[in-house]
Amino acid sequence: MSEFVDVVCHQCRIQLELLDAPAPRAAWWKFLDEHAHHPVELLWEHSGARERIDIDYIVVDSDIEGDPSFAEYAGDWPGRPLALHPRPTARAVAEIVERAFAAMDAHEWRPAPADAVAAERIMRYMDFAPPAGELVDDAAVLARLTAVEAALDQLRRASAEPVGEHFGTFLTDVLRILPAPADLPPDELRAESGPLASPRLWDTERALRLIQHLVAARISPRQTTPHT
Repeated sequence: MSEFVDVVCHQCRIQLELLDAPAPRAAWWKFLDEHAHHPVELLWEHSGARERIDIDYIVVDSDIEGDPSFAEYAGDWPGRPLALHPRPTARAVAEIVERAFAAMDAHEWRPAPADAVAAERIMRYMDFAPPAGELVDDAAVLARLTAVEAALDQLRRASAEPVGEHFGTFLTDVLRILPAPADLPPDELRAESGPLASPRLWDTERALRLIQHLVAARISPRQTTPHT
């Protein structure tokens, strides 16, 4: 093809590039089988409809951790049930993150010196959205929940600090959407998990990954090592 073409299922929030090679063709047939009765759209390289694709879509064969390769998608992709599960928290956070990127690109977001200080500390606790196919047991669920709670605590701490107006508003907006500790009870998450993580837990992890993307790309002064 002389121009890049993607096919998108808006119901399952998954995007696949159409390429003429064995693995992409196999993935395309799998996509047709799974999404034939869903709201599917073809997007050309310069299609204006691409603006409706937010950053929480699963993109087959992307370089994003957790997204499947063409071969994985076409074959036995173990994370399919979780990756295609609705992600209301991540979807809402994605909209806020995209607005923040747009405000920065339009030079409407005014940074403050305190933003970078808070962002650097937040980044030490941000390392989320393991692959959807990662198998878990009770111990793994509790470990991931502990990491999520630590990150949420850092976001709450940063929102109470004298950061800039725009970063402060961003933190307030995402914290309204992100779950409170009471919304992630350990016993329920363990019961919902197995062999894959609880959809609620992965939705929250995915949302935190989107926040991490913005903070690392535009606010943090340098890349930091995740907290261990």
